[in-house]
Order: sequence, then C-alpha cells, then structure tokens
Amino acid sequence: MTGDDIKRLRKTLKMRQEDFCDKFKISQPYLSEIETGKKPIPYELEECIMSKYGEKINSSEPVKDKDLEKDYTTYLLPQSAMGGSLTGIPVDGVLPDNCERVISPIKNVDFAITIYGESMYPEYPSGSRVLVKKIDPNSYIAWGNVYVLDTSNGVIIKEVQPSNKEGYIQCVSFNPNGKFKPFDVPIADIYGMYRVLACVSAK
Repeated sequence: MTGDDIKRLRKTLKMRQEDFCDKFKISQPYLSEIETGKKPIPYELEECIMSKYGEKINSSEPVKDKDLEKDYTTYLLPQSAMGGSLTGIPVDGVLPDNCERVISPIKNVDFAITIYGESMYPEYPSGSRVLVKKIDPNSYIAWGNVYVLDTSNGVIIKEVQPSNKEGYIQCVSFNPNGKFKPFDVPIADIYGMYRVLACVSAK
C-alpha cells in the first residue's frame, strides 16, 4: 500500500483528511506526509485500513513478474537477534550488498533475521527467522507487540512495553521459566526499531 492508495481510498469514500484522521486516530499533518510519500505507512495503520477497506484498495492493474519478485524478496541479515539480554557488544553495520536475498511468504518485508537464544521460546525458537518492517518509534509504537531492536549494545528481539522510566522502553521475554527478567532500554540507544511480521521456523 502506498500514500497514493490511501489518498485514492479517502476520495472514493468521500472523506476529508480530518474525517479519515478521526477514524484511524492519526494526526492530519502525519496523514498529509503519508499521502505525499514523505512518511512511510505504519504497519498497524496499514493492517487496520486493509481490514476495513481491503477490497477498495486492490488495484485493477495487472501485477508484473518483476513487481512480484521485488515485493516477495528481502535481505537476510548476516547476524542474529539475541533472545536474551543485551550483550554490551555493538554490531557493525551491514550493507544490503553483503546480505543474501531470500524469498518471503509475505509482501514488502524490510529484512529477515535469525533468532538466537531461548528467551522468546516457544513463539520464536532459536534458529528461526523473523521477517521485520522498520517503524518510526517517534510516530507510533504498538505496545505489547514483538520488535527487533538494533541498539548500541547489540540486536535483540523482545515484546515491547512502556517503561516507568521516562525516555525508556521495557523489553519483555516470553520464556515461562522466569530466567529472563524484563529490562529497560533508553530510546536514545535504539538505532532502529523493526516490527516482527512473521516467524519462519528452521527445519
């Protein structure tokens, strides 16, 4: 989905920007930036729009093979997202040219990354891959969802909750044995925040 799709949908529904913003709980300046392509569409907003108006969004134009290839391939990062605590060891940046291209079962994924560790088991077992989409944490964070966080202390995968400390987020593990306690991460130490869209188990 693109900003043009949203604008076309809004006009089809004969909705002003103000009406659309009220319905989907976003600000008018933010909607304007989405419609003009200056801001990406948050995954949660796209999901909500598609659930209500998916049939109106679908284009009648045929999809070309090259478009399909682009939409359903992504980069597998040559590093792992730790399922435990922060390691204190920063990970060097990775360029797309250094990544293996892999097929994704869903469209428009930014990256795939392998999970290492047991703290997110059984939903995200060690050795599985997650498919992620970058978000802007300054615009919107869907609390209670799982994210991959690229931090100054390494790459981790955690459920994200609000923290009691200002300027922090709380990272929560799934493992029921109680070994992995929640911990806080300064938002200023997060280089990138990626919503987990799907998990692909390793065979």
